[in-house]
Amino acid sequence: MQLCQYGTSRLCRGGRAALDQHDIEEDMHSIRLAAAPVSWGVTEVAEGAPRVPWQQVMDEIAAAGYLATELGPYGYYPTDAATLRTALDARGLILTSAFVPLPLADPAAFGPATEEAWQVARLLADLGAAYIVLSDAGDALRRAHAGQIAPDQVFGMDAAAWNRAARRVEEFARRLNDLGLQTVFHHHAGTYVETPAELRALCERTSAELVGICLDTGHYLYGGGEPRAALATYRDRVRYMHLKDVDAGRLEQARTEGWDFVTGVERGVFTALGAGAADIEGCLADLRALGYNGWAVVEQDIIGDHDAAGRTPFEGVSAARSFLRSLGL
Repeated sequence: MQLCQYGTSRLCRGGRAALDQHDIEEDMHSIRLAAAPVSWGVTEVAEGAPRVPWQQVMDEIAAAGYLATELGPYGYYPTDAATLRTALDARGLILTSAFVPLPLADPAAFGPATEEAWQVARLLADLGAAYIVLSDAGDALRRAHAGQIAPDQVFGMDAAAWNRAARRVEEFARRLNDLGLQTVFHHHAGTYVETPAELRALCERTSAELVGICLDTGHYLYGGGEPRAALATYRDRVRYMHLKDVDAGRLEQARTEGWDFVTGVERGVFTALGAGAADIEGCLADLRALGYNGWAVVEQDIIGDHDAAGRTPFEGVSAARSFLRSLGL
């Protein structure tokens, strides 16, 4: 479906509209779909892994039928705002957000990390993005225990450490809000905010107005939770979505054999959207029932140039788009 319905004053290229973030937010009455470089194996968690040219990723996101892209690791896409804007406009895409990990369990490293994150935030603001997705950076201990902590457990940080971390997240969220960005926090496997209990610990200590949630259906399942239960619990605090699916058999193997997070990704814990245990169809029904108006970023974490089923990233994101189209998106 062409997006020229948003007004004849906006330029359409090949049936796609060159919409900026304000246009999207102004006309938003449903779930909007974006993609992210992580589905091409471009990730923060596997340093040194080969990366395909960024131009290819943008081209394939547009060709697969998505409206927008996340930034990916800082420095992968151009970091000059004018250059990045030109590249996005040429493909009829906009920039939604960036995933930015911060070391919650390391007070000494937190300050310098936020200054690096501020650089990302400035680029997002310059491009008109509305959100920034914060996460814990984790460490070797938590990555080694990905998916292996009981859902009702908080592991590795005591109450004092949690209080310090939450205070720092709030303080940074205020700075980001002044820049025009809404902060959403992404629970993530292999980090100190992984399990449902750990996400709850953060939410109980932070302002819901300042710190929303980026609910990742795959990572919530990886951490022992049920995504639909999270939607029922947090409702309006979920302001941004990552749609991702999990192979239940491989996740159980990861837990039994003690795979670290990167090994889990390499061995295909994350699977084709709609083919796993995350109940994507049910999550979307819940989002509609809740009146969710916002972004859903389609992702399949992989490392390498094919997923566990042998599909290329373009084949994967295209199949995900077709699946979502069959559900009315």
